[in-house]
Amino acid sequence: MKFFSSLGIAVKALLSHKTRTFLASLGVLIGIGSVIVMVAIGKGSQKEVMDVIAGMGENLITVNAGEMKRRGGRLRLTGNVTTLKIRDANRILEEIGEVERAAPFEEKRMTAKFGNNSAETTLAGSTADFSVIRGYSLQSGEYFSERDAKTANRVAIIGMTAVKNLFGEEDPLGQVVKVHFIPFKIIGVFEPKGVDTNGLDQDDLLLIPISTYMRRIVNQTHITRIFVQASSRKNIAKASEKIRELLRETHKLTDDRNDDFTLISQLDLEEMKLETTELFTKLIVGVAAISLLVGGIGILAVMLISVKERTREIGIRRAVGATRRDIICQFLYESLIIGFLGGGLGIVLGVGLTLGLTHWGHWTLILDPNSIWIASWPVPDSEFCLACSPLSKPPNSTPWKPLPSNSPGNSAPYPGAERTDIDLLFKN
Repeated sequence: MKFFSSLGIAVKALLSHKTRTFLASLGVLIGIGSVIVMVAIGKGSQKEVMDVIAGMGENLITVNAGEMKRRGGRLRLTGNVTTLKIRDANRILEEIGEVERAAPFEEKRMTAKFGNNSAETTLAGSTADFSVIRGYSLQSGEYFSERDAKTANRVAIIGMTAVKNLFGEEDPLGQVVKVHFIPFKIIGVFEPKGVDTNGLDQDDLLLIPISTYMRRIVNQTHITRIFVQASSRKNIAKASEKIRELLRETHKLTDDRNDDFTLISQLDLEEMKLETTELFTKLIVGVAAISLLVGGIGILAVMLISVKERTREIGIRRAVGATRRDIICQFLYESLIIGFLGGGLGIVLGVGLTLGLTHWGHWTLILDPNSIWIASWPVPDSEFCLACSPLSKPPNSTPWKPLPSNSPGNSAPYPGAERTDIDLLFKN
């Protein structure tokens, strides 16, 4: 019965100060809502990154000439290494059983022209396997033929960004584009792919046979990259190791010499990007958690002020028989009610914002049930501590002693009090 009595008194006290109760719970509301939304943003970012990596190619291994280092948030080639050849790609495909496909690759930013229109685009040379390895699909037209590769024909497959820049709404199939004064006939159009993990537009592309590129564009024998597709995801690590051994042998690298190439697998990209997104998620969740902490401190301040202001109330309750424990329980219940009120509304706010931004804002947010638990579980514990801390040292007051029976106003619990009615507890 004492529980319900103390709880009823706590509720009545909070209702008598609605504005203060709302402001105290507002901090917890915003904090929990922020944590839920921020975790959803972090999870959504991770999904987007993993989708981009998956879109770059299935079971992909990239062999880069020289050393690749991250500069300006992107992986870039350092130095000019000329040891990687087309024959290396052929050997990888022929001699390593864990490899399904291998495509040499070379690219350069160049200006393409069609009629009066011109635009800078990425002119790349590779084989027909490039499209399969990197997950490019044809929207229309056809791929290179073996004859195109052998005879270094001037044919090209174009990406959608390059189509918009050069042709607008016009159909590019069968049209001729000039690059470096060399005409190329468009025989195919790629489906849109979007950006890669480095933020580069994969649709801003003009792909020509590698033989044509090497003979007519750059006049060189070395390449900067080989795209390799492992036979399965579980074989990526094994294939990478065998590729390393094969290339070191082919390039005649002794044990005391470092690799003159860099291997980056799909697994490596996933690990690097997950580390980045997890750090980002922890950062934004930490910022949101600060607001939750501020909300808890706000409740502490409210309870401190409340105890100081309600010395008279505490005295009245002690006079009518309430114990120290009853007083502590009352304020504890008040703080818990504030905490659970703010927590409940915060969960509703966080879930609502997440679903709303996903549905109407077209954001990629993933609601994580664990985030609701993580954001909510500190509330009861923190509220317990915050509620008890103001009461650890009760306010100074002179203990009440009953007046003599013949004294005027002997019905008053202490000098100055006119009523013992419980309603006095909430008229501060």
